[in-house]
Amino acid sequence: MNWSIIEQVGIMTLLVAIGFFARKKDFLDEHTTKKLSTLVLTFATPMVILTSYQKPFDPASLNNLLIAFGLAVISFALCYILVPLIMRGKNKGDTLIEKFACIYSNCAFMGIPLIEGVYGSDGVFYLTAYVTLFNICVWTHGVMFMQGSKFSFKAVGKALLSPCVIATLVGIVLFLCNILLPNFLLSTAKHLSHINTPLAMMIAGSTIATVSLKSAVKKPRLYYTCFVKLILLPLIIMAICLLLRTDPVISGVVILATACPTAAISTMFAIRFGKNAGYSAEIFAMTTLISMLTLPAVLMLYEALCKII
Repeated sequence: MNWSIIEQVGIMTLLVAIGFFARKKDFLDEHTTKKLSTLVLTFATPMVILTSYQKPFDPASLNNLLIAFGLAVISFALCYILVPLIMRGKNKGDTLIEKFACIYSNCAFMGIPLIEGVYGSDGVFYLTAYVTLFNICVWTHGVMFMQGSKFSFKAVGKALLSPCVIATLVGIVLFLCNILLPNFLLSTAKHLSHINTPLAMMIAGSTIATVSLKSAVKKPRLYYTCFVKLILLPLIIMAICLLLRTDPVISGVVILATACPTAAISTMFAIRFGKNAGYSAEIFAMTTLISMLTLPAVLMLYEALCKII
């Protein structure tokens, strides 16, 4: 049994609880939470990605990174195909939010600290492939999906200029050129990366504190959305990884990234494009809370199947 993921999820649960408590006691408010979110996505998360590439060039690592990117492509492609087929409803506005919530996971905010705790820097190294694809897709397909617009090169350009994508591209160049940063720069980057996990989880807790959980737990449709996002889609990706017999660590990273709860950006997009932001926040809250149970279960199931197959 992989106790590391149970321990990591336990740590993250406590950090979420601290963020929840801080919001309830007015140590955090909406403005501060948004500012902290921007701080994490602009500085901390990119530095986690950049430092994961600070390793001597190794052809095997590059090959594994390409495999991770291929699995990420398969994961997103399946989500794009399957989610519209299985997420149907009478309320088109709410169904649109549910589809977005199932396709896009919290792979950076929650995925990076989780996978770093389970697989270390190598896991984050492989996760960058998924995170890069996520950023490109969410700022192109995601934006167009939420506002009902067509393909735009401007949206693609914006996606490529996001801090996480830039950090990934810089990291890859340094890795391929076998360039290690001077110690003072690398140490600074590592110090920034260390604030990623606590702040990201506290921000999640602060967001959950704004949702009426008593009202949310009474909505059957929310449980179906959680089932699709946290169990069904990860199990399908798991089956593909087992059939392809890819490296267990690479597969585990992609499976966990897919199994992460709904992306925090879903609520931001709902606000920006005039959708039901309250319902989006409820999905974010419920998937985040339930994922504390499903994430360890998914990984332990995968590890058990790897030993059998």
